Amino acid sequence: MADNEEDDYMSDAFLNIETVKDVRPGLLMTHEQQRLHNQMKKRKECQLINKTTGVKALEEQQRQEGLEKAIDSTNKGFSLLQKMGYKPGSGIGKNNSGRVEPIGIVLKTDRKGLGREAALREIREMKKSMIHSRRSAGPSVCEYRERRAQEVAEKLDRLDLFRCQRVCRQMDLEQDIQEPSEKFFWPEEVPEVDPDKSDEEELNITSLNEQLEILNFYLRCTYNYCVYCGTVYENETDLMEECPGPNRQDH
Repeated sequence: MADNEEDDYMSDAFLNIETVKDVRPGLLMTHEQQRLHNQMKKRKECQLINKTTGVKALEEQQRQEGLEKAIDSTNKGFSLLQKMGYKPGSGIGKNNSGRVEPIGIVLKTDRKGLGREAALREIREMKKSMIHSRRSAGPSVCEYRERRAQEVAEKLDRLDLFRCQRVCRQMDLEQDIQEPSEKFFWPEEVPEVDPDKSDEEELNITSLNEQLEILNFYLRCTYNYCVYCGTVYENETDLMEECPGPNRQDH
């Protein structure tokens, strides 16, 4: 083979030359470069997390300092109260029988609905009342016969409950709520049967009508949604004025 003849394009010499010439940006040629790149990436992520945490801690510190500082005469509202006869340390009102301290603030850091916590508290009270009523009344033959006579109504309630569960899961996930507040708030994917479950654990809101009532209440209070209208209203006022009522019979 002549000395000036070009190397075979499949030879090692040709491949080594082309590899050295390949200087494309962002191309990690060796294991060491890949390792250094991963270290730099992790370092930047840690710096970003520390920066975000530091900003939140500073905001919390400044907020706490502002809350601990008493309002003085430089505050416009405070100066107006003093002109009307208010004295620091006494209650507001004509007879000084009103509030002494300013109304506290509650910092909201999540994306959950404003009425969600109040709705959940009232739901817990509703559950206690329903359980108490069931305990005091006890089972009876009349209730069993009435139950059998309402099979058609229960089928409709079951459909309504399933619709509410699907809507509730969708709206909760949009608000970054990853778990339902109650088990029956979302559709049950895989029903689980625990043979070791005690009678006390079984005592819960198992009635279909009760589940539908509670879930419908949650959707109306938290998201201004009526399952029978199929509408999300702008606010509570529109819901009360435009929706016929919370039950199927109202529609």
